[in-house]
Amino acid sequence: MIQHFVSGKRRGRLELEQPAELMYLCLADAGDTRLPRAMHRHDDRVEIVFIREGSGTHIIDGRAYSTGRGDLLIYNGGVLHDESANPNEGMSVYCCAFTNLKLRGLPKNTLSRGRVRIPTGERHGEFDSLFGLLHAQIRSEHKLSLACCDHLLQALLLMVSSLIDEQDAEEEAARYELGESVKRYIDRHYQDELDLGRLSEALNISPYYLAHRFRQSVGCSPIQYLIRRRIGEAQTLLINTGLSVTDIALMVGYDNPNYFNTAFRKVVGIPPGRYRRQYLE
Repeated sequence: MIQHFVSGKRRGRLELEQPAELMYLCLADAGDTRLPRAMHRHDDRVEIVFIREGSGTHIIDGRAYSTGRGDLLIYNGGVLHDESANPNEGMSVYCCAFTNLKLRGLPKNTLSRGRVRIPTGERHGEFDSLFGLLHAQIRSEHKLSLACCDHLLQALLLMVSSLIDEQDAEEEAARYELGESVKRYIDRHYQDELDLGRLSEALNISPYYLAHRFRQSVGCSPIQYLIRRRIGEAQTLLINTGLSVTDIALMVGYDNPNYFNTAFRKVVGIPPGRYRRQYLE
């Protein structure tokens, strides 16, 4: 027998200003989801849809998602959504609706600010079991069934919240790693002729995605980083060598001295020649 002790460090909680109240939970099989449910919304509730089996297309707040087994879908209050099962296989889904949820820092009846499609991955079985328990309790007629439902709903919200946190952390790590990869490439090749197109081709990433993720990770655009990398190296050469400004410009990637002077002045505030004289005096 293996005992698993509870660690206080692993305890998490939702920052609730007002707890959610369960409204309904339904289990829909392939026959029930055969017909599409066109664009609609619920202003007074949040819905969580869990796809047990099958696949389909869901449009949530104007964006289309290809969805499949294990996906959790979050419809915040007032958000338009559209549901269509793949006609070749249909979908089996649980749908849980609750109202009056108020999380700290979010509008009422909002569970997630950004993520609306959350893959459960290896935790598919956990969510399937929890939804199954909720479904069994809500259909039960014993006197504690509603109290059980309240606690199970809280457990569901905690599990969804933990998934969101995990995937936010994974995305942040991936964003950081991409930023570091681009920085390393620029640091090795800043003397070469570089622009966003060449960077994206070298790293096999779309220009828009590269620029967007790099700015999120580093705080500036790849080209701004490239310019500052070149100018920083030029400052070192101006201080520590007797090379001409033209030679230094070529060494740091500028074949046009006038363009180098303009870039240097924009970053440092004075021309390179004056910078050298001022620093060495």
